[in-house]
Amino acid sequence: MFWREDSESEKKYQVPDDVFDLVFKLRGTNLDIDHAFALSQALGSHLKLDTCSKIGVHGVRMAGSGNGWNRPEQSDAMLPLSARARLAIRVHQDDSDEVAGITNRTLQIGSQEVAIGESTKRKLSTLGTLHARAVCCDRDQAEADFLVEVAELLKRMNIEVSKMICGRSGTIRTADGPIFTRALMIADLEPEESVTLQQQGLGGGRMLGCGLFVPHRGINPVHNVQE
Repeated sequence: MFWREDSESEKKYQVPDDVFDLVFKLRGTNLDIDHAFALSQALGSHLKLDTCSKIGVHGVRMAGSGNGWNRPEQSDAMLPLSARARLAIRVHQDDSDEVAGITNRTLQIGSQEVAIGESTKRKLSTLGTLHARAVCCDRDQAEADFLVEVAELLKRMNIEVSKMICGRSGTIRTADGPIFTRALMIADLEPEESVTLQQQGLGGGRMLGCGLFVPHRGINPVHNVQE
């Protein structure tokens, strides 16, 4: 007989390394809070069209922008670009070299120029609670119906969701008109489910930062506030 007990390292789920975030340092002065479309246009001038169709652009995290639940109401608000500001782009390994090539380029994002610095690689998370700052949806769709639709989409990814909460709704201005969005938090995911959702995203608008999920501290504090 041959018998070997599984070690803890063998039992622990290992995050695949084929999809990850490239996080770039930035140098600039200010940036419009509603910079998603301008940023997508700026990146499109440096990246192949096929690459742009596959990547996800988280947008620029800035002081005062919070995590998507309490962003300023004015879509034309200008926020300072601090030394800690970062641009995160979700990429597949096959596209990572091309995307990393924007280092040392200067992007014209709306009326502002932003210099792109060095990037670091950030692996996806196995945390069971994920947050998306914006998910594309129908403005006339009730929140409850939106959640039912999301649950069905997740089921197609073999993700059985048990807890979800909508955050603030918002609008992203584009050349083709405004896109309505809702923030979304999903909890109690298994590690594999969490990684799958981060890899695949939800809905459209990836270049605009929509449908991209990141780890969150938990759903209970938000639920308690809403109650």
